[in-house]
Amino acid sequence: MSYAVRNTIILLVALLLFVGGAFSYIKFIQLPELERLEILHAEKQEEYNSKKATSDAFPELNKTYQNALSIIENFDKSLYKSPDPDDVFDYLNYISSSSASSMIYFDFTYSDSTAQNQYGILRSEINGYARYANMMNFINKLENSRLLNKVTDLSLEPASGPARELDEVTFTFTLESYYKRVPIQESTGDIRQLVLNENISTYNPFYPLIQPTVPPNTEDLIDVEQSRLIGLTGSRIFIVDQGGNISSLKPGDEVYLGQLQSIDLNNKSATFNLNKGGITELVTLEIER
Repeated sequence: MSYAVRNTIILLVALLLFVGGAFSYIKFIQLPELERLEILHAEKQEEYNSKKATSDAFPELNKTYQNALSIIENFDKSLYKSPDPDDVFDYLNYISSSSASSMIYFDFTYSDSTAQNQYGILRSEINGYARYANMMNFINKLENSRLLNKVTDLSLEPASGPARELDEVTFTFTLESYYKRVPIQESTGDIRQLVLNENISTYNPFYPLIQPTVPPNTEDLIDVEQSRLIGLTGSRIFIVDQGGNISSLKPGDEVYLGQLQSIDLNNKSATFNLNKGGITELVTLEIER
C-alpha cells in the first residue's frame, strides 16, 4: 500500500470519527438541551405573562381593595370575635347595667350555632320581665349598637298583679349574634359603645288607660282636694295643704295626681288638672270668703 493511500485512509477515518462525534454531540446533547431550554422558555414566558397581567390589573385591584377596607373601617357594625356564648351573655348584661332606663331581668339559654363562609351565627333564647320602657330601650341598644345582633320572634305579655306592676311586661325573643370566621380587618371603633335611637317610642300599649286605684301619695305632694286656697296673684297662688303647711304654686307646678293648670284673678280661683287613675278631672279651688 502506497504512502498516499494510507494517508487518505487515515484522513477518512479521522473525518468519519469527527463527523460521528459531532453528530452524536448535537443529537444526544445539544438537541435535548435545546428542547429543555425551549420548554423552560415557554414556562418563563407564561409566568411573565401572568405576572404582567397581575401587574397591569394591580392599580384597579388596589383601588377596589382600599375601597373595601374603607367600607369595613367606617361601617357602624362589627362582629363578635369568636363563637363564644359567654361573650353574648356578658354583652347583654353590659347593656342591661348601662343605665337604669335599660335594666331588665332575663334568663339566657344558648340554642345553636351555624357557620357560613366568612361568618357564623349564635342563636340564643332570651326570656324575662322588665318595665316596658326598659325592655324597649334594651332592645333599642342591642340592635343599634356596634356589635351585630338581630332580635326575632319577639313575644310580649302584660304583667298581671298589683297596680304598681301594671307597667311591667314579660318577654321572650330569639337573639341572633353574628361572629367572624375570617379575620378581614381589625375594628378601629369601640365595639362596646352603645347607641340608643331616640326616635323609637317607649309608650306602653299594654298600660291600662283607667286603673282600679290611684297611686299613693308617696312623695307627700299637695293634695288639692284636702287643701284650702288662701291667696293668689297673677302668677302664683298660696295654699294650705293637707298637713296645714302653707305653700306657693305657679302654673305647671306638680301636685298629687296632677298640676296647677291656671289662675283666675277675676273669680279668685285656681284650676288643677288631675288624673285619677286614667280619669281626668278639673278641680277648682276658690278663696274662701
